[in-house]
Amino acid sequence: MERELLDQEEALRDQLDKEYYLEAYPDVRQSGVDPVGHYVRHGWREGRNPTADFNTLKYLALNEDILQAGINPFYHYVVHGRDEGRPGGEASRAHVADEGGPVNAAELELLKQESVVRAEFDREYYLATNPDVRQSGMDPVRHYVEQGWREGRNPTPDFSTVMYLCFNEDVLRANINPFYHYIVDGRANGRPGAQIKNLRNDYLWSRAPHRMQDITFPRRIQNAAALFVIIVPEHNTMSGGIYSFFSIAKAVYDLRHKHSYEVVLMTRPNKYDLTYLRQNNFRNYEDVFRFEQITRCGAAKEIYLNIPEYAAPDFIASMTAEQREYLRSRDRVYVNILNQNVELMPDRERLEDLRGFAVELTQSVAHHAYFSQAHADRYHLRTLLLPAYTDLSGYKKIGRREKEKLIIYSPDEIWPHREPVLNNLREYLPDYKMMEIRDITFDEFMSLATRCMFSITFGEGFDGYLSQPIHQGGMGFAVYREEYFPSRSIRDLPNIFSSGQDMIENIVARIRAFESDDALYRNTNKAMMNIYENLYSKDDYVRKILKLVKREFELAPRGIIESDKVIRLG
Repeated sequence: MERELLDQEEALRDQLDKEYYLEAYPDVRQSGVDPVGHYVRHGWREGRNPTADFNTLKYLALNEDILQAGINPFYHYVVHGRDEGRPGGEASRAHVADEGGPVNAAELELLKQESVVRAEFDREYYLATNPDVRQSGMDPVRHYVEQGWREGRNPTPDFSTVMYLCFNEDVLRANINPFYHYIVDGRANGRPGAQIKNLRNDYLWSRAPHRMQDITFPRRIQNAAALFVIIVPEHNTMSGGIYSFFSIAKAVYDLRHKHSYEVVLMTRPNKYDLTYLRQNNFRNYEDVFRFEQITRCGAAKEIYLNIPEYAAPDFIASMTAEQREYLRSRDRVYVNILNQNVELMPDRERLEDLRGFAVELTQSVAHHAYFSQAHADRYHLRTLLLPAYTDLSGYKKIGRREKEKLIIYSPDEIWPHREPVLNNLREYLPDYKMMEIRDITFDEFMSLATRCMFSITFGEGFDGYLSQPIHQGGMGFAVYREEYFPSRSIRDLPNIFSSGQDMIENIVARIRAFESDDALYRNTNKAMMNIYENLYSKDDYVRKILKLVKREFELAPRGIIESDKVIRLG
């Protein structure tokens, strides 16, 4: 195999455009590796192009025999394909399959995954264990990439598709092919749940919380007449939304002298039956139970469910028949959607299952920008503004001169300006250390937020990656997004960019300006703090929580009439 790779390198050394390759792929340039060797060993499988005139994925799309044989496409083109007049060698027409119709982005992504997976896929095993695929005559690799992994089939006898998804929530939620992810990222990072030989231990580990939850389920919850249930994701991970759910639980519990609910946190019903006992990514004292345990609460006449927006469309379908019957048998079931991110909020039509189970379906929104009559009407839901509140009194802030030359940034990867911004920072600010915020506790994040000179959010914009460093005396950068920011006037501050392109072009100069001008740094921090202090306070947060508990919503959609606290359609 090594000899074959060396032969390919030799054949392509004068054919691959090194300057183009290093310019097009800064990560290769920064690594210092030989561009020819990188393309031969990794680049073509990642869909990278060796020259400006050759499209790797297009060549594979139009030459299926090369794709299925797992041959380096540019090597084949140089040695054979060019003389044979093979289609697909010109990148200038990469969006057109000369003889096979359009090749869109989704098809190219599948081709890239096929190319990567094919090298490690066990065809004989897959066909032996999936006779329907064998009888269909379909290429087994293509079947797995296109549909097999979604059906829980395994690509080799040593890899578990289902368990990898069970133990890697980010892969599951991102809807990424698990074997592809394991090859390109998971194996190097020791991701759990992949190896079948470890499945027994993984399975036993995953079931341990169930036993403890069954043993420790509180009598006060089991015998309660009214339950305030907050649904949380089934994985013990950290995010601003999850932090908010636990904050709501604590605030409702602290107000128990003003209402009759018992408060409980439960992981949502899910097909893999995953759960956990205690959130260990930030300071809290709340136990976590699983939703199926709600059926033990036979005395409950009223259930008040608070469900994250992304879990709302499938919540009823994810329950068992026993759980659905339990809810139907209660006197009253209220459902409130915790709308933390408007982009994750499902369309009104996808809420009908929940609406059918509830006496009333409502929403609480976390951002001032979408607390509006338009949003109440859009979802036909009574609406409460419930901004997230984070008590940072336990974290001491420091001045600019005490801070480190450190830039922290959010893990959001969907925005196209992210990599160009990071590349510019690495190239033009080599004196700064860069650190992505991922897989750390809240205390660890706050330590970095306090020490860093600058932070960047690539997500919503008006979020914790911006606010926490500013609360700690620092400076955060964001791109203005109207759906999240409370006021357009914030766009005029020097730490807020009008667009992703604006951030790409100007962030280096902006950092150098803040770095050299202590007054600019302090005054911008002060301006941002004034905004936060006008929007958020602990007293206001407690008032909002009580409104949520008492169901005193602030906006009603047009078409709903209130009379004697009974809501009916007008």
